[in-house]
Amino acid sequence: MIKSTSSTNTTVSNKYSLDILHQMLNNELSKYKHIKVPNINHSVSGIELASWLMDSASPKEIEELVHMVNQAKKRSSNTKAIFQIAAAALIK
Repeated sequence: MIKSTSSTNTTVSNKYSLDILHQMLNNELSKYKHIKVPNINHSVSGIELASWLMDSASPKEIEELVHMVNQAKKRSSNTKAIFQIAAAALIK
């Protein structure tokens, strides 16, 4: 059997349950007291953004967001920029 190495198949479906994804997202966002939204004079707390994402994002979108955060953490990158972009998308 040949494994697909396509760049479009980057997330593993059903790797985590939705509750675990919410918990992972909540744990990561609880580290940030304020997340400033770029190009808008608005900031949101990490806990508020987590709640907002859980209410408005689909399970697939949450899975992709958690995957991006995990990849950034593996590379010792700052995850705050990912959340700033997510907040900007929710506001607009």
